[in-house]
Amino acid sequence: MQKVVEPTSVNIKKAADSIKNGGVVVCPSDCNLGLAVDPWNESAVRKTFEIKKRPDYKPLTLFISEPKDWKKYAEFNKETEEIVDRIVNAFWPGPLNMILKKNAKVSNTMVCGRETVAISCMGNPVLRKLIKEMNQPIAMTSANLSGQADGILVDLDMALKHVGDKVDYILKGEAQGTTKSSTIIDLTSKPSIARYGDITVEQLNNIVNIFD
Repeated sequence: MQKVVEPTSVNIKKAADSIKNGGVVVCPSDCNLGLAVDPWNESAVRKTFEIKKRPDYKPLTLFISEPKDWKKYAEFNKETEEIVDRIVNAFWPGPLNMILKKNAKVSNTMVCGRETVAISCMGNPVLRKLIKEMNQPIAMTSANLSGQADGILVDLDMALKHVGDKVDYILKGEAQGTTKSSTIIDLTSKPSIARYGDITVEQLNNIVNIFD
């Protein structure tokens, strides 16, 4: 079986079918190539942690197809909803992850038993087609061995070297003009920046003005 494939409609369907059957697929995002898996398949999620050698206390991120879909997987009050909607309208699809309080629909295995979930909606066309073919969100983490890609983006060469022999398919694709991994903001208590990326604090505060 040819693992590294062009992101044609046929190959995206093959990749989606693999994920639906518990497989792990490498897919491009706006930033890194990532390991994509069914968030609700516990054995597949555990396999993803094993492939990456990822500590079992570091959750995966939930990737959704449409910006408004964040409300399906988070708990929120009116104030939080207003803040998130303003951020979503400004930056999604794009390289921004938001940590929110999760609701019961989110897999506990994916988030390592936490009460929060990181949600992302990115613009990469291959990723978006894969999620739509799945007809559900996917869970992802960068396609490298844990701790071995700090400060750099995971490209095809690195993905092949680190995880290529352990995944079912690798969909070709590139970052969407980003220079860093996605910005991560935490909105579960006091708003904070969990990771700095191309979307800056200044840009965020121009929209919501809640970050120090």
